[in-house]
Amino acid sequence: MSCDHDLDPEFLYPSDAAVLDLHKDDGDLMIRFAIPCPECDQPLELDARVEEQREASLSLPLDDAEDVYD
Repeated sequence: MSCDHDLDPEFLYPSDAAVLDLHKDDGDLMIRFAIPCPECDQPLELDARVEEQREASLSLPLDDAEDVYD
């Protein structure tokens, strides 16, 4: 079954996403991640090209970070 629903960021949450792969494509860093479709729960794989890089004010390792929704 194919999912043709539009993805609305209002119903997508960072905690729902899982990073599957990081790779280069034509010299650009690509991130492959998975999310459930908010409409039908079909698992979706998406590819995103990194267009911007900046310093983050996060503590590493990220697993020890506080919950962003606290």
